[in-house]
Amino acid sequence: MNPGDIPPTIVGIALVAAAAAFALLPFARPAAPEAVGSSEPAPADRLGLYRQVLELEFDVQLGKLAAEDYDHLSRELLAEASQALQAERGSIGELDQEIEREIAAARAAFAAARQTHRTPNPAGTPS
Repeated sequence: MNPGDIPPTIVGIALVAAAAAFALLPFARPAAPEAVGSSEPAPADRLGLYRQVLELEFDVQLGKLAAEDYDHLSRELLAEASQALQAERGSIGELDQEIEREIAAARAAFAAARQTHRTPNPAGTPS
């Protein structure tokens, strides 16, 4: 082996070891503790409820579930998801107010951007 080949070989081995350590790092960390005694469903639970509704819809399409049963079960699941969302985000009125504030802020930002990007007329006369 040529003495000039040793440093690149060592660097290559170090890079492979670092990549392997980075890839295996999530497996070495302990799992996050679950929230015990929480009465509010987590967002993942809400998404799980949506997933269950989609699975019920698929079962109806396959003929494994009656349409009446689907209506009843999906209504229950969506009501649970609605309660979870309401607990997470607040009442409908609060959500409406938050949305209106965000829209007003976006309109103000848009209007300000339009004012700064207007190019003056080179002749100095109004257009």
